[in-house]
Amino acid sequence: MTRRTFHLATAGALLQGLLAAQDKGVKVIGNPASGRAGTAPFDPSKARRRAALVIGNNAYKKAPALRNCLNDADDIGDTLAKAAFTVTRVHDGSLDATRAAITAFTGSLGQGDIALLYYSGHGIQAGGENYLVPVEFDIAAGESRLASGAIAAAPALQAMEKSGSQLNILVLDSCRDNPFHRGAPVKGMALMEPGLGTCVALATGPGQAASDNSDERNGLFTKFLIQEMSRPQPLDVVLKSVRDAVFKASGGRQRPWTFADIVGDFYFAAAGQTPVRVGVVDVIEAGKRQYLAGMFDEAADSFERAVRTDPENAFAYNALGSARARLKQWSIATSLFAKAIEIKPDYAAAYFNRGVAYYNAGRYELALQDFSWAVDEEPYDPRSLDLRGKTHLALRDNDEAVSDFNRALDLDPSDATALTGRGAVRFRQGQFQDAIRDLSASLNLRVAIDALDLRAQCYKATRQTALADTDTRAADQLRSRR
Repeated sequence: MTRRTFHLATAGALLQGLLAAQDKGVKVIGNPASGRAGTAPFDPSKARRRAALVIGNNAYKKAPALRNCLNDADDIGDTLAKAAFTVTRVHDGSLDATRAAITAFTGSLGQGDIALLYYSGHGIQAGGENYLVPVEFDIAAGESRLASGAIAAAPALQAMEKSGSQLNILVLDSCRDNPFHRGAPVKGMALMEPGLGTCVALATGPGQAASDNSDERNGLFTKFLIQEMSRPQPLDVVLKSVRDAVFKASGGRQRPWTFADIVGDFYFAAAGQTPVRVGVVDVIEAGKRQYLAGMFDEAADSFERAVRTDPENAFAYNALGSARARLKQWSIATSLFAKAIEIKPDYAAAYFNRGVAYYNAGRYELALQDFSWAVDEEPYDPRSLDLRGKTHLALRDNDEAVSDFNRALDLDPSDATALTGRGAVRFRQGQFQDAIRDLSASLNLRVAIDALDLRAQCYKATRQTALADTDTRAADQLRSRR
């Protein structure tokens, strides 16, 4: 699940279809009993285990050493232990030690658990994937060795989601000054697409570097995260407060990216938990498992029961809308997303999902309203600009589409979707060579059918028949594998 392989529970849900074990360096603190929360988040009738894996890397052997990452991991671990989490810690983890710890952690999770994975250290994006860099990774090996020599974040998150845990939280405080590029670097972490009941927090989004904040004990992001976690406030408020504080303290140079689409309100501090009606949690969890398995009819039935049991549950309406959208029942889906927004007016995932559903139903003006809300809410998120740009493209608003794609590329030069979209506009305007350059750049980042088809048309228009045939064959081969 890379940044551009979108999950239906988020803004990019259907974006792909819009264009046609313990080891050295690992130690465990606490005990299983300490991981049982005294007050369960969401359903007070059930005790649920809280488990965390916390990783901090300072002592890089073949990359610039970092100063605060062990402090970050230890202080986050201490904060989580006070919040009744069982905490496993990894200090200066090697590739094998980190892999073993993640495998053991995700394998230990069970139905109803609250799971949190925190990482502080060097991180890098390549090909739309975020990688956690172990301490022995050799920067001279370059990005081509990341897949075998580093830890991809998305599979770890997927393993957490597949475990049946009720809530999954992934926090990456990484991407300091990037030592892995020469020349013009691709800065920042790639945006990720969490599933239903999942939260992701990145210390910085595309185009920016996270501050190690070397004059203090903690990195800038973790400093404020610890501060906000200790307050009796729900998770989404914690994340928004951290984002705003980091942006202000960095003078706008660092802006964290966060996404949360969870059931009810989760508090790290037990006081103030907002329960969901008894009986709803299990139904929702069943629906999530069915949804993850691709059983969308069955998931819709489960989420329908949840809505009937708890008519004020915004998550249930959004999840039901997501299942209906997977079944291409666009009108039903948009009404369900609208109900989720009515209950929770700042529900970003529901806005995004409704916009995607409107788009697929051909109701572009309405889609444009939802995507414009998303851009206004989070102007530094290239996904929102991609979505609005594609909607402008469908409305044949060429100048507005190019403006959105250009803004997205300013934020994230590796945004293949924006490059393909801008290439589509230039093709439409007869600027075939410019279109070919954009589409080739997009395909260098990610091979996709829409970009291949469009570049083939550009080659045909410029009488480059052999190149057009090559792209057409490549696109057909990809289609045959679906």
